[in-house]
Amino acid sequence: MNKMLKPGIEELKWNSQNIDPFINQSMTIVNEVDELVKKMKENVSKIQEMMTHWEKPLFERKAKPFLPEDLEQTHSSQVGPRLEEITQHGKDIHKLLKDSADNIKPDKKSQNWLSYVYYVNGLVIEGITNGISSSMNYLAEQISIPYNKQHQKLPIFDIKVDLRDREVVFEPSITPNSRNNGIRDIIQKIQDDFISIAIQMGRLDTYYLTGNASGDYLPEIKD
Repeated sequence: MNKMLKPGIEELKWNSQNIDPFINQSMTIVNEVDELVKKMKENVSKIQEMMTHWEKPLFERKAKPFLPEDLEQTHSSQVGPRLEEITQHGKDIHKLLKDSADNIKPDKKSQNWLSYVYYVNGLVIEGITNGISSSMNYLAEQISIPYNKQHQKLPIFDIKVDLRDREVVFEPSITPNSRNNGIRDIIQKIQDDFISIAIQMGRLDTYYLTGNASGDYLPEIKD
């Protein structure tokens, strides 16, 4: 497009000969470029729209307290389909970036194209981060005593309390234990599910550098 428009910028005037062919040819190329840019923007918008669904918390609390083991089982049954949905979104994101590449037909080793891949890759990292943060913030609220009092919510867990040898004992324990069924154990497992958003899709940058969508986004999330 720049090469085609250069004579109009540097040489031609409105009354120059062959001005009409120049305008017609320029308009053809400019329209083609415009359509490509629209396609790229449309695909990026679709990617961002998909990732907004990741911000729906992966944990759902019930109105009444649950026994810890029952809550853990309920969470596991609910979070599985949500993670599968994110995995499918990851595949769709790869397809959308491939669609952009198929339309542009770039030199896939060029710095311009790689910069664009890194740009979309950065959007994915941001989407994953927002998804994890949303779930973390939601869970933090649900286990907050002031929050529950303010919103008149019952506790999440139904825990037994016993007196053994003049010591107050919780069943299951509040702290981690050897059976991995303490309240902290369960909360940690739920948090691990949140962080697992980062491993639900192969990396975009690795795919376009090596042709293999290996690796995940866990290193960035750990950072």
